[in-house]
Amino acid sequence: MAGYGNRKIMLAFPDLSEEGDNVHVIIRNPRTVPLQDLIPDEVPGDAAGTDANLRAGMAVIARLVIAWNVYDATSMDDDQPPLPLPATPELVAKLPMEIQNRISEEIAKVRSAGA
Repeated sequence: MAGYGNRKIMLAFPDLSEEGDNVHVIIRNPRTVPLQDLIPDEVPGDAAGTDANLRAGMAVIARLVIAWNVYDATSMDDDQPPLPLPATPELVAKLPMEIQNRISEEIAKVRSAGA
């Protein structure tokens, strides 16, 4: 099989997992994707603001997600519903900050290496 090695990264979150579960996210390795996949969509000047910039960042995360076993952190139900695929910015927004931050760290590693 041809192609880049290590194209996927599995991020496990044992501290967020209940017994018998395995909360995790599998993302495309930011080191092996084109730059445009790591750059947030342009936010129009008149719409620029915290919400618009956060949404643009969530779109970057959504583009990298291949698979996940995660739940809707906005739900207060005893059994939180699992989030479906494909990932979207709206679904990424329902992830706990710990998961969003961990994926962002992987992206930041590549950005800082290229600086």
